[in-house]
Amino acid sequence: MNTATDWNEVGRITGTVSLCMLLGHLLNLGSPVYLALFPILSVTKARDYSWRGLARMFRPVLIWATAAVITVELFANHPYVVWAISLMVFDQLHARATTPMARNALVLPVFNWIMMVVFAQNLPATMPDRLHDIVLSLLITMVVMKTFAWWFPPSPAPVSAPAKHQRPDYAARLRFVVLLGGGLAFLMIVDMISATFCMVPVILAATQTERGAFMAVLRDRLLAQVGGCALAMVFMLLLAGQQSLLPLFALGQTLLVFVFARQISRSSGEDKALHGDALLGIALPIQLYMGVNDFGLSSALQRGWQLSVTLFVLAALAGLIFGKIQDESVHHHHS
Repeated sequence: MNTATDWNEVGRITGTVSLCMLLGHLLNLGSPVYLALFPILSVTKARDYSWRGLARMFRPVLIWATAAVITVELFANHPYVVWAISLMVFDQLHARATTPMARNALVLPVFNWIMMVVFAQNLPATMPDRLHDIVLSLLITMVVMKTFAWWFPPSPAPVSAPAKHQRPDYAARLRFVVLLGGGLAFLMIVDMISATFCMVPVILAATQTERGAFMAVLRDRLLAQVGGCALAMVFMLLLAGQQSLLPLFALGQTLLVFVFARQISRSSGEDKALHGDALLGIALPIQLYMGVNDFGLSSALQRGWQLSVTLFVLAALAGLIFGKIQDESVHHHHS
C-alpha cells in the first residue's frame, strides 16, 4: 500500500461524489440512485477528464439504456421476448470486451439494461421518465466531474503497456449468459425489486474465467458491499431523526466520502479497486433508502441480507460453473 496521499485525487472524489449525492436528494429525481452509481463508478476509474473522454466513458450507458427502453416498450406484453433479447445483448457486450479493463466497464451498461427491464415490470413510472433521470444524472455527473477536475487537476496517468486483447471463449460466454440470464429471469418472475442491485456482484463474477479469480471477486464483494451496508446502517443510526437537517446530512455524507477517498488515493491496484467498491457499497444504501422522512435502516438491512444470499449462492455454484478444482493454483488473479 502506498503511503503518499494524492490530495488532488481526494478532493476530486470527495467533491464529485458528495455533491452528486446531495443533488440526488435535492432534485427529487425518480431514481436518485444514479447520482451515486455514476459518479462513484466513474470518478474512481476515470483517466481522461476531457469532455470527449467523459462522453466516451458514458456513451455505452446511454446507448444501452435507450435500447432497453425501446425493447421494453415494444414487447411490453411479451416478457419472454424481452428476456431472450437481453441474453443476446449480454452475449454481444461480453464478446466485445476483449481486455480486462473493457470487462470491468461492462458493469454500467449491463446493469442499466437489467435495471430498466426489471423496473419496467414492477414500477409504475413510464420508461421515458426513467430515461430522463439517466440522461440528467449523466449530464450532472459529467459537469461536476469536469468542475472538480479543473479545481483538483489529475496527475498524468502513467503510461501502461498496451493491454492484451483476448476474446472470451465459448465456455466463458455461456457462463456469462447463464448467470445473468438466470438472475434476470428470477428478478422478472419474483416481485423483489430491491434485489436488482445484487446483480452488480453477479456481473463482476460472471466475467471471471478462472475459479480462483471468481472466488476472489465474491470475497471482495462480501467485504465491500455487505460491509458497506453495515457501515451505512451505522451512519443512518448516527443521523437518526436528524436526516431532514440538510446541512448536517451534507456534512456527515461529505466526511464519510472523504474518509474513503483518502483510502482510495493511498492505495493502488486491487486495494484501490476494493476501497472504491466499498465506497459504492456504503453510498448506495444511503442514496436509495435515506430520505427526508425515511430512516431507511430496515431497507439497508434487507439489502445486506439479499447481497449475502446472492454471494453465497454464487460461491455454492462455483463448483458447478467451473467443474472440479482444476485451477486452484490460480488463487487471486483478478482480471
